[in-house]
Amino acid sequence: IVKFFQLAMENNPNVIDSIFTPRRCVLSSTAIGEYIREHRTDFLHKGAWHKFKGYAYSQLNKIKTKTPTGKRAEVVEQHGLDGMFAYHVVRLLLEVEQILVARDIDLERDREQLKAIRRGEWTLPQLEQWAQDKERDLEALYHASPLPYGPDEPLIRRHLMHCLEAHYGDLSKVVGQPDEAVQ
Repeated sequence: IVKFFQLAMENNPNVIDSIFTPRRCVLSSTAIGEYIREHRTDFLHKGAWHKFKGYAYSQLNKIKTKTPTGKRAEVVEQHGLDGMFAYHVVRLLLEVEQILVARDIDLERDREQLKAIRRGEWTLPQLEQWAQDKERDLEALYHASPLPYGPDEPLIRRHLMHCLEAHYGDLSKVVGQPDEAVQ
C-alpha cells in the first residue's frame, strides 16, 4: 500500500487510472479501496502533466521504433499505424487534460474516439499533428490550472496512515512523528 500511495502521489497514469475506474467496472473493493476512491482527487496535481506527457511520448516513440510481431504486425501493415500505441498516446493526453481542467477523470468520456483509433481510423501524420496541437493546448492549461504544482504530502500521509491503521490497527507506537525526530 505504501508503494501504491507513492505511485499515486507521483501521478503514475496506471495507478491514477485504477482509482478513477468507473464504479460499474469495479468487481470487488475493500473498505480501504473505497476510502482511497473517495479521496482520489487529493492525489492530483500539476505534476500529472509531466508524468502523463512522458508516458504518452514514450508510446509515440514506440510507434516509430518498435517492430510489431504477430497479429499486431498485420494490423500495422493494414492500417500503417499500431493502434494500441496510438490509443495510449491519445488516452493519456486526454486524461491529463481532464485532470488539469476538472481535477477529475471520466475514463469513458472519449470512448468512441479511442475506439476509432484502435480500429485504425487515424494515420501516423494525423496522430503526430494531433499530439503536437494537444501538447500546445495542454501547456497553456497547465499554467492556468488551479491545481497545486505538487502533491499535498501531509494530506496524503494522513490518508496512508488511515489506511494502514484500518488494516493493521493502531500504529502510534510504531510510527514516529516528524517533530519527534527533530527533538
